[in-house]
Formats: sequence, structure tokens, C-alpha cells
Amino acid sequence: MKKLSLPSFLAATALVLNLPGLLDAAEMNLTIQSDFPGGNIVIEENSGSTVRLSPDLRTSKPWFYWYFAAKASQPGKVTFLFPPGKIAKRGPAFSLDEGKTWQWMGEDQVTYAKPKEEAAGTPPQDSFSFEFTKADQAVRFSMGFPYVQSNLDEFLKRNSSNPQMSQSVLATTLGGLPVELLQIGKPGEGTTAVLVAARSHACEALASYVLEGFLQEAISDSPTGIAFRKKYVLFAAPLLDKDGVQAGDQGKNREPHDHNRDYGTTNLYPEVKALQELGAKQNVRVAIDFHCPALRGDIHEAFHWLGLKIPHMSDNAAELSAWLGQERPPTTNSAISFLAEPPEPPKLDNIPFSWYFAYLNQSLLAITLESPYAQVQNVDTARAYGAGLLRALANTEFVAAGNEAARGAGSFAAFEDFQKKMAALINNPVEAEALANEILKDPAASPVYRAQADLGMANVRQRQKQFADALAYARAARAEAGATTAQKFGAHLAVIAIQARNTEATPADVDAALAEFEALADAGPADQFKAYDHLATYYEERGEFSRALAFHNKQLSTGADWQKSGTLLKIAGLLERMGQKEEAIDKRKEVVSLLRPLLVPTPKGRSIFLGINSGDLFDALNGIPTSTNEEKLEAANIIINYPTLPAGVKERAEKWIQENPAKTGA
Repeated sequence: MKKLSLPSFLAATALVLNLPGLLDAAEMNLTIQSDFPGGNIVIEENSGSTVRLSPDLRTSKPWFYWYFAAKASQPGKVTFLFPPGKIAKRGPAFSLDEGKTWQWMGEDQVTYAKPKEEAAGTPPQDSFSFEFTKADQAVRFSMGFPYVQSNLDEFLKRNSSNPQMSQSVLATTLGGLPVELLQIGKPGEGTTAVLVAARSHACEALASYVLEGFLQEAISDSPTGIAFRKKYVLFAAPLLDKDGVQAGDQGKNREPHDHNRDYGTTNLYPEVKALQELGAKQNVRVAIDFHCPALRGDIHEAFHWLGLKIPHMSDNAAELSAWLGQERPPTTNSAISFLAEPPEPPKLDNIPFSWYFAYLNQSLLAITLESPYAQVQNVDTARAYGAGLLRALANTEFVAAGNEAARGAGSFAAFEDFQKKMAALINNPVEAEALANEILKDPAASPVYRAQADLGMANVRQRQKQFADALAYARAARAEAGATTAQKFGAHLAVIAIQARNTEATPADVDAALAEFEALADAGPADQFKAYDHLATYYEERGEFSRALAFHNKQLSTGADWQKSGTLLKIAGLLERMGQKEEAIDKRKEVVSLLRPLLVPTPKGRSIFLGINSGDLFDALNGIPTSTNEEKLEAANIIINYPTLPAGVKERAEKWIQENPAKTGA
């Protein structure tokens, strides 16, 4: 009698007993491939429903890049196992259309490797599972959002008729591939040459999406695009390590060295040599290299600058960062500076892009932007960050070495000073209007100053309860084509705030303002929290408690951790007004459970946020009938001894102690 293998036995049993789930488990077959541009994977084990994989390092030192396609023979769940540190914070990226569009699977779909002290004999690994929904379904997976030659070709085709950009060949790679060189604008008297490059490390694909947004804004007909081309001529090498991108290399730490250690007196790669020659020929004075850092951990999950901390360049980088803080998508961070002191004596060979160009042509700025793989929600956010960087660059006044104090009226400091002056005049409408009109009646005024003047007057008129005028100013700021990203979001929030306080505004008016805000891409959690707070206040004041409650619940999902307790207390107050007293008490108990570990017996820090939380704990306890006097006194004493408190919190605690001497022993 012929013996059946285990899979055959399970399949036969499933057929006899009519168990389709068992049949699926027995017959699952998964085909994995990476033989396409950018593909990279090593298959360690493939049992169909469980696959063990690792990156193909080739000539690179340990890194984390992987990109593969998987095809399932039938519907079912497949688990993918990786060595630790190979899956990003948002989980893997996946595509259902052969790599045309991508989305994150989500951190909640990943099991990350445990720390060594917690592993206790289990193999350290990251893993995720995917449910294939039909037979022969093909899905692509990657550690991030891939960007290969076809993506660049699509960008170039989309902009082929734009007269602002021309294309040539920078060099031919060792593998025989042409490296594109793009030029935006024209050299001429008064223009400064800017050089940008990406993919010195082949795997750092998100940097390409950031660069795409940068280039798209540079060729646009926006006020910023036009202003940029008057000041600069831009040269761009979008895919520098073309061979590595095509082959799906890691690229980072390649032996004997990678592209970003090839600058200097001798060059291994023709494209690096050509980039150096271009820099000298065009007298490049601003150079930015677009990279991605490590996959997870501390600064690697934030945008940041790397390069040499040469005094005037450090000053120029700070100015650029300040403007970038106004232009970045609100869901991202402004780039943090990690510039390092130059080596002594200077190293001139086998050095990075930013070092090489720092020493060239009396450089104004030579820097690397590190774009984290998984901070952005999608590739459009990455492009928006690049566009914001271009707008920031257009606004930046660069200063030369030894002339750091020369930055004048166009500086960020001057703009910030104007912001503060407008804000300080919120209770002085006559002077505020006079200051604003100096800008608004000047046809040569900068768009960012015009938008700020309108925003300032919107706040002044709102304070005066002149809501029609306030709306007109806020909408003018929102419509200003050259307004910064921060100003546009601020203007949308101002419209919501004005309508929420306008006694003549209808629910339709308020909801329309919210819809306009929610239609914005990349609205940050902090702005969402403020918007929902305005709406909750509006509906609560009109007695529509259910709608107010819905917006407070939205705040819980968008607010920072320190804001949750205050929001829960507002919800408790609403529930009480709705006659739901027990539910209100439960919310206050939730506040106590949330805050006691942070504050009792002593606060776990000294931030202003914990100071706010100490007041929330005290208020919650006073709203719970079963709270003891000892608990209330303990919370009151935490407040009294806390060094950093918002106004009124300490006074509430002191008043309670004075009014309850018998209960507190005072």
C-alpha cells in the first residue's frame, strides 16, 4: 500500500470530510520572484503558508532593502518572516497593481523582534501576514515605496512639454546605462547654480519622491516657481546609481565603496566624476544630496540634515530650515540639523557629496537631506515635502563666508518679527490695521507678508466680533498663491474658528468650513485637534450635545497623549449635561487611571504638559463621588509643588485646601 505524504494525506482527508479550510492549508503554493527592476530578495524557506526571507546584500554590508512579488495559488493567509530590523515602523509597503501604486500595510500587522532579554530562546525575527483573496493573486511587497526607472520616465513624460526643463545625459554608467541630467532655468547674470542629486545609494527610494516634488515645484508657474527661476539655475541627477537601482542593489556600503564615498581626486564611478566636472563648470554654489537614513530608530524616523558644520553654511542651513518649517506638510517634521565639525586636516578623497561640494566654488551650502522611509503616509506626502523644500529654498537669502550678519529684510527673522508684531496688536485694531495696510497696499510686498497681514487682521476682527470682515481676511490669506503651507492651514483653521464663534453662522456654514479643511492633504493631528475643538464648542453652545460629543471623540484620536485627559474631562462634562451621570463618572475614572501612573506618588518629569495633567487629575477626582479626601489632597499637593503650571491650576488646588481644612488637616 502506497504511503501518503503529510500534505497529500491532509488533502485526501479534506476531500472526504468536505473541509475546505484544511484543503487550503494543504494545497497553498506561493511563487516568489524578484527578477524585475529594483527586485531584491533571498528565499531561505518556502512552505507555502510560511515563507522565510532576507535581503540580498550582494557586495554591500548588512542593510535592509528588499522588494519582491508573491503569487498565491489560492486564497489564504501567508506569513512572511525576516531577520530583525528589516520592516519599517508602518509595516511593509504593498502593491496590488504590479508596483504602480503603493500603501503601507500598517504597524499593527507586524510582529517585531523582541529585545534579547525578552526573546527567551525564540529566534529574533520580524514578521507580517497577508491574506490573499483569490487564486493566482499577485502582490508586490517592499520595505518602503520603490522608485525605479519607469517612475522617472513617467515623471519626464508628464512634464515633457514644460519649457522650463531640458534633459541631457550626464554620463554612461559602468553597466552602460545613461544617467539623466535635468536643467531647470537658464544660467545668466545674477543667477546662482544649484545642483541636486538622488540615489547615490540605490535602495533609498523615498528620496526620489521627495526630489520629484522639488523638481515639479521648480518648473511650475506658481509665484514661487517663477521667483526661484529668476534667482537660480538648477541641475539635477535624479538616479545617480542607475546600475544599482536597476539591479535592486542595496547600494549602501558597497565594496570597495559606494557612490557617496567616491568624491575627490579619483573616481570609481563615471557619473560621480561627471557630477564633479559639472559642479566646476557651472560654478555650483548650492548643492543638496537626497538620501534616506536607516530604517528604524531615533533620528532615522525624522527628516534631518547631514554635512559639514562650516559657520556660514550652518547659518544658511538654519535659515533654510526655518522656512522649511513653514512649508513642510504638517504631518512631517522640519529637518533637524546634525551637521558635524569638519575633519582636521580636511579629507579630500573618498568623501561624500556634501563634503566635496562644501569645498568647491566658495560654496554657500552643501548638505544632505535624509528623508525617513516611513514617516510619510504616502508618496504624495513625500512629493509635498520636496515641493516645500523648493519653496523654502526660494525664500532663503544665502550669505557668504564672513558675511553672516548681512541677511536683511528678506530673512526669516524679519518675517517672524512681523508675525509677532501683528499678533501683539490683536487688541489694538487701529494700529493692527495700519501695520497690515502697509503690506496689503504695497503691490511689491512679498506674498508671505500679505498672507500674514490678512491672517493677523482675521484674528483682530474675530476678537471684535466683526465676523464678516474676519472671514474676508481669512479667505484672502487662504487664496494668496504665494502663502506658505503653514499660512494656508492657519487660514483654514481661522475660517473654522470664526464660523464657530459667529452667532449668525448656520451648521451648514460650519460644516462647510470643516469640509474645506478636511479636503486638504496632510492635515496634521494638531490642526485636526484644534478644528474638532472649535466644532465641539459650536455645537455645545447650541445645545446639540450629541454632535459636540462626536467631535470630542474625534479629538481623542488626533490629540497628543497629554491632551487626552483634558478631552475626556470635556466629554464627562457633556455627558453630565446630557443626564448620563454614571457615564460621566466613568470618563473621569478613565482620566485617573491614565494619569496616576504619571503623577503619583511623584510626577515623572517637569514638563508644562504634566503640569496641565496634574490639574486634570485633581479635577477628575473632584468629579468622582467615591474619591477620598486623601486622594484629592494628594493631587492638590502635587499641583502646589509642581514648578510649571498654566494659570489658574494652582489657585484651584489652594482654594480647595482652604475650603476643606477639616478634611485635609490644614
